[in-house]
Amino acid sequence: MEPMIRAVLFDMDGLMFDTERLSIDCWRRAGEHFGYTITPQDVALLRGRNREGGRQAFLKRFGPELPYDKLVEDSHAQLDALLEQDVPVRPGLYELLDFLEKRGTKLAVASSTQSPRVIRNLEKAQVRRYFSAVVGGEQVTRSKPDPEVFLKAAAALGAKPCECMVLEDSANGVRAGHAAGCCTVMVPDLDAPDAELFAAADAIVESLLDVPALLQRLDAGIHAR
Repeated sequence: MEPMIRAVLFDMDGLMFDTERLSIDCWRRAGEHFGYTITPQDVALLRGRNREGGRQAFLKRFGPELPYDKLVEDSHAQLDALLEQDVPVRPGLYELLDFLEKRGTKLAVASSTQSPRVIRNLEKAQVRRYFSAVVGGEQVTRSKPDPEVFLKAAAALGAKPCECMVLEDSANGVRAGHAAGCCTVMVPDLDAPDAELFAAADAIVESLLDVPALLQRLDAGIHAR
Protein backbone atom coordinates (compact mmCIF):
# COMPACT_ATOMS: atom_id res chain seq x y z
CA MET A 1 0.00 0.00 0.00
CA GLU A 2 1.27 3.47 -0.91
CA PRO A 3 2.18 5.37 2.28
CA MET A 4 -0.05 8.32 3.13
CA ILE A 5 2.95 10.49 4.05
CA ARG A 6 5.48 10.83 1.21
CA ALA A 7 7.46 13.78 2.55
CA VAL A 8 8.40 15.30 5.91
CA LEU A 9 8.98 19.03 6.37
CA PHE A 10 11.20 19.92 9.33
CA ASP A 11 11.33 23.16 11.22
CA MET A 12 14.85 23.80 12.54
CA ASP A 13 15.24 25.92 15.70
CA GLY A 14 13.83 24.14 18.73
CA LEU A 15 12.85 21.12 16.64
CA MET A 16 16.07 19.75 15.16
CA PHE A 17 18.51 21.79 17.22
CA ASP A 18 18.31 23.05 20.80
CA THR A 19 18.97 26.67 19.82
CA GLU A 20 15.99 28.51 21.31
CA ARG A 21 17.48 28.72 24.81
CA LEU A 22 20.75 30.01 23.37
CA SER A 23 18.81 32.60 21.38
CA ILE A 24 17.01 33.88 24.48
CA ASP A 25 20.33 34.63 26.17
CA CYS A 26 21.77 36.26 23.04
CA TRP A 27 18.73 38.54 22.72
CA ARG A 28 18.99 39.45 26.41
CA ARG A 29 22.61 40.51 26.04
CA ALA A 30 21.90 42.40 22.80
CA GLY A 31 19.08 44.26 24.54
CA GLU A 32 21.35 45.24 27.41
CA HIS A 33 23.89 46.57 24.91
CA PHE A 34 21.29 48.91 23.39
CA GLY A 35 19.49 49.80 26.62
CA TYR A 36 16.45 47.49 26.38
CA THR A 37 15.24 44.74 28.69
CA ILE A 38 14.35 41.78 26.46
CA THR A 39 12.71 38.95 28.35
CA PRO A 40 12.09 35.31 27.35
CA GLN A 41 8.45 36.30 26.81
CA ASP A 42 9.58 38.96 24.33
CA VAL A 43 11.77 36.49 22.45
CA ALA A 44 8.77 34.15 22.25
CA LEU A 45 7.17 36.75 19.96
CA LEU A 46 9.89 35.97 17.40
CA ARG A 47 9.50 32.22 17.53
CA GLY A 48 8.59 30.81 14.13
CA ARG A 49 8.76 34.23 12.43
CA ASN A 50 11.19 35.36 9.76
CA ARG A 51 13.13 38.62 10.08
CA GLU A 52 10.37 40.87 8.77
CA GLY A 53 7.74 39.14 10.89
CA GLY A 54 9.97 39.58 13.92
CA ARG A 55 10.47 43.24 13.11
CA GLN A 56 6.73 43.86 13.09
CA ALA A 57 6.25 41.98 16.37
CA PHE A 58 9.09 43.82 18.15
CA LEU A 59 8.19 47.30 16.88
CA LYS A 60 4.67 46.72 18.15
CA ARG A 61 6.07 45.56 21.51
CA PHE A 62 8.83 48.17 22.03
CA GLY A 63 7.85 51.08 19.77
CA PRO A 64 9.05 52.43 16.40
CA GLU A 65 12.32 53.79 17.82
CA LEU A 66 13.65 50.28 18.55
CA PRO A 67 16.92 49.65 16.61
CA TYR A 68 15.66 46.26 15.48
CA ASP A 69 18.24 45.56 12.77
CA LYS A 70 21.12 46.34 15.15
CA LEU A 71 19.61 44.04 17.77
CA VAL A 72 19.25 41.26 15.20
CA GLU A 73 22.84 41.67 14.03
CA ASP A 74 24.15 41.66 17.61
CA SER A 75 22.13 38.63 18.75
CA HIS A 76 22.86 36.69 15.54
CA ALA A 77 26.60 37.37 15.84
CA GLN A 78 26.55 35.97 19.36
CA LEU A 79 24.52 32.94 18.33
CA ASP A 80 26.70 32.27 15.28
CA ALA A 81 29.81 32.27 17.48
CA LEU A 82 28.21 29.72 19.81
CA LEU A 83 27.03 27.48 16.97
CA GLU A 84 30.47 27.53 15.34
CA GLN A 85 31.64 25.65 18.42
CA ASP A 86 28.73 23.23 18.66
CA VAL A 87 25.21 22.74 17.26
CA PRO A 88 23.18 21.07 20.05
CA VAL A 89 21.05 18.32 18.50
CA ARG A 90 17.59 17.54 19.87
CA PRO A 91 17.02 13.96 21.10
CA GLY A 92 16.04 11.50 18.39
CA LEU A 93 17.06 13.54 15.35
CA TYR A 94 19.67 11.11 14.02
CA GLU A 95 17.45 8.10 14.66
CA LEU A 96 14.50 9.73 12.89
CA LEU A 97 16.56 10.76 9.87
CA ASP A 98 17.93 7.23 9.48
CA PHE A 99 14.39 5.82 9.76
CA LEU A 100 13.06 8.23 7.12
CA GLU A 101 15.96 7.48 4.77
CA LYS A 102 15.22 3.74 4.97
CA ARG A 103 11.52 4.47 4.46
CA GLY A 104 12.31 6.38 1.26
CA THR A 105 10.74 9.61 2.50
CA LYS A 106 11.59 12.94 0.89
CA LEU A 107 12.80 15.57 3.36
CA ALA A 108 12.98 19.36 3.43
CA VAL A 109 13.73 22.02 6.00
CA ALA A 110 11.15 24.82 6.18
CA SER A 111 12.52 27.39 8.61
CA SER A 112 12.06 31.05 9.46
CA THR A 113 15.86 31.28 9.81
CA GLN A 114 17.71 32.45 6.72
CA SER A 115 18.78 29.53 4.56
CA PRO A 116 22.59 30.09 4.78
CA ARG A 117 22.34 29.71 8.57
CA VAL A 118 20.12 26.66 8.17
CA ILE A 119 22.60 25.00 5.82
CA ARG A 120 25.52 25.84 8.11
CA ASN A 121 23.77 24.17 11.06
CA LEU A 122 22.84 21.12 8.98
CA GLU A 123 26.43 20.74 7.83
CA LYS A 124 27.82 21.29 11.32
CA ALA A 125 25.54 18.53 12.64
CA GLN A 126 26.42 16.34 9.63
CA VAL A 127 22.80 15.93 8.48
CA ARG A 128 22.74 18.05 5.31
CA ARG A 129 22.73 15.00 3.05
CA TYR A 130 19.28 13.89 4.24
CA PHE A 131 17.51 17.00 2.92
CA SER A 132 16.61 17.51 -0.73
CA ALA A 133 15.43 21.10 -0.18
CA VAL A 134 15.91 23.99 2.23
CA VAL A 135 13.44 26.87 2.33
CA GLY A 136 14.59 29.69 4.61
CA GLY A 137 12.92 32.80 5.95
CA GLU A 138 14.33 35.05 3.24
CA GLN A 139 12.61 32.93 0.57
CA VAL A 140 9.08 33.79 1.69
CA THR A 141 7.19 37.05 1.87
CA ARG A 142 4.81 35.97 4.64
CA SER A 143 6.12 34.60 7.92
CA LYS A 144 4.65 31.74 9.95
CA PRO A 145 1.80 31.37 10.96
CA ASP A 146 1.19 31.91 7.25
CA PRO A 147 1.63 28.55 5.45
CA GLU A 148 3.82 29.91 2.62
CA VAL A 149 7.08 28.31 3.80
CA PHE A 150 5.52 24.85 4.03
CA LEU A 151 3.75 25.16 0.69
CA LYS A 152 7.07 26.12 -0.93
CA ALA A 153 8.89 23.24 0.74
CA ALA A 154 6.24 20.75 -0.38
CA ALA A 155 6.44 22.07 -3.95
CA ALA A 156 10.24 21.80 -3.87
CA LEU A 157 9.86 18.09 -3.09
CA GLY A 158 7.16 17.58 -5.71
CA ALA A 159 4.65 16.60 -3.03
CA LYS A 160 1.11 17.73 -2.33
CA PRO A 161 0.60 19.35 1.10
CA CYS A 162 -1.74 16.51 2.11
CA GLU A 163 1.13 14.06 1.45
CA CYS A 164 3.46 15.94 3.82
CA MET A 165 4.05 15.69 7.54
CA VAL A 166 5.15 18.92 9.22
CA LEU A 167 7.28 18.63 12.36
CA GLU A 168 7.15 21.77 14.51
CA ASP A 169 7.89 22.89 18.04
CA SER A 170 6.40 26.40 17.98
CA ALA A 171 2.82 27.64 18.12
CA ASN A 172 3.24 29.70 14.95
CA GLY A 173 4.73 26.71 13.17
CA VAL A 174 1.83 24.44 14.13
CA ARG A 175 -0.62 27.08 12.92
CA ALA A 176 1.27 27.33 9.62
CA GLY A 177 1.41 23.56 9.09
CA HIS A 178 -2.31 23.26 9.79
CA ALA A 179 -3.10 26.12 7.42
CA ALA A 180 -1.00 24.46 4.71
CA GLY A 181 -3.15 21.34 4.89
CA CYS A 182 -0.28 19.12 6.05
CA CYS A 183 -0.38 16.40 8.70
CA THR A 184 1.05 18.57 11.49
CA VAL A 185 2.90 17.08 14.45
CA MET A 186 4.01 19.20 17.39
CA VAL A 187 7.16 18.25 19.29
CA PRO A 188 7.02 20.88 22.07
CA ASP A 189 10.12 22.75 23.17
CA LEU A 190 9.51 26.14 24.80
CA ASP A 191 5.94 26.61 23.58
CA ALA A 192 3.59 24.46 25.65
CA PRO A 193 0.56 23.15 23.73
CA ASP A 194 -2.76 24.74 24.67
CA ALA A 195 -6.32 23.98 23.58
CA GLU A 196 -5.82 25.79 20.27
CA LEU A 197 -2.69 23.80 19.42
CA PHE A 198 -4.26 20.51 20.45
CA ALA A 199 -7.01 21.30 17.96
CA ALA A 200 -4.63 22.42 15.17
CA ALA A 201 -2.08 19.60 15.50
CA ASP A 202 -2.81 16.14 14.15
CA ALA A 203 -0.60 14.75 16.92
CA ILE A 204 1.56 15.99 19.79
CA VAL A 205 4.53 13.83 20.79
CA GLU A 206 7.18 14.13 23.46
CA SER A 207 10.23 13.89 21.19
CA LEU A 208 11.45 13.09 17.70
CA LEU A 209 11.97 9.53 18.94
CA ASP A 210 8.18 9.11 18.86
CA VAL A 211 7.76 10.06 15.19
CA PRO A 212 8.70 6.70 13.58
CA ALA A 213 5.97 4.87 15.51
CA LEU A 214 3.49 7.57 14.52
CA LEU A 215 4.38 7.16 10.85
CA GLN A 216 4.07 3.40 11.11
CA ARG A 217 0.55 3.83 12.52
CA LEU A 218 -0.36 6.16 9.67
CA ASP A 219 1.08 3.70 7.14
CA ALA A 220 -1.18 1.04 8.70
CA GLY A 221 -4.20 3.31 8.25
CA ILE A 222 -4.51 4.24 11.93
CA HIS A 223 -5.42 7.88 12.65
CA ALA A 224 -2.64 10.04 14.11
CA ARG A 225 -4.55 10.92 17.28
